[in-house]
Amino acid sequence: MLLIVFVELTVFNNGGAFFLLLGAFFLYRSFAKGKKVYFWIGASFILVAIITIWSLRFFVVCVLIYILYKQATNHQKEVKVEARHFELGTVQKNDLVLPSSMPMEHYKWQDIQIQNFLGDYTIDVTETILPAGTSVITIRQGIGKVTIILPYEVPFKLQYSTLIGEAKLLHHPPKRLWNERITFEDGDVTNAKRKLVIHIATWLGDVEVIRK
Repeated sequence: MLLIVFVELTVFNNGGAFFLLLGAFFLYRSFAKGKKVYFWIGASFILVAIITIWSLRFFVVCVLIYILYKQATNHQKEVKVEARHFELGTVQKNDLVLPSSMPMEHYKWQDIQIQNFLGDYTIDVTETILPAGTSVITIRQGIGKVTIILPYEVPFKLQYSTLIGEAKLLHHPPKRLWNERITFEDGDVTNAKRKLVIHIATWLGDVEVIRK
């Protein structure tokens, strides 16, 4: 499909390529500088490109149909963060209920990195043991909701950026974001022996953080 768009832009000398490139440039500047005016300028140029490029219009319609289909048939994906047993250089998944005689240093947290285009994710961190220091969760999501479940005793810092999304953080009222980024902390993150840092970036996606 993208090849068809490229052929139309090159072979048929469609002027929409200029608007498309200009729009992409301003969108990049909006992410780099964090200025909304760049985002709306870039979105306007891309809208003009979509109107002038027939194959790009068809591509957008196909993407929208695919997204609606996936949302109608998709089941939420849940990621349970479990303890992992490191011994003699091998990695083994251990039971969620840890033996009381097992030394704590044998269990180690593994930082999470998730990249996903479409779908909902639930990250449950209530069934793992965090090591001393800073543990990290990094999520890059295209479209969909991300839910983080944390234990009460773990302080955390959240950095969330999105084009269009909503942040629902603990007991605070939901906050709608438009090409914005927020930073949120709960607990004594600076002096805590164990803490969690969460980085989430989405295009069109909501974030919810709850404790249990």
